[in-house]
Amino acid sequence: MNNSKAKDLLKKIVSEVENDGSIESIGDQLMAVRDIALQLEDPLVVKTLRIIKEKLEEDESLDFDIELEIPEEDLEEYEAPDEHLPHLLNLLIDSDNKYNREEIKWYRTAIWDELY
Repeated sequence: MNNSKAKDLLKKIVSEVENDGSIESIGDQLMAVRDIALQLEDPLVVKTLRIIKEKLEEDESLDFDIELEIPEEDLEEYEAPDEHLPHLLNLLIDSDNKYNREEIKWYRTAIWDELY
């Protein structure tokens, strides 16, 4: 994401997640970042932020246990993170990186499948 305000907000959200912050506060901040992503016309980030918020609200928890379907050709190189939510938020901070975008897509699909 090529916006310093969005990156700073995402870093703040990561810190709040790691310190067991309020789901409501984190959700509000995710929507603020989403508004910036809308202006930047980045539909992957926009949708991912929205469904992260929906998952947090539905689960009423910051425990972001998600089953990713990793393509076989990427499975060998993939290392599962200890905590999915901070990892995903860190991917979003550098969402312009093509490898990060690919992993964001895996998360987006997995969250979408779980919610709907």
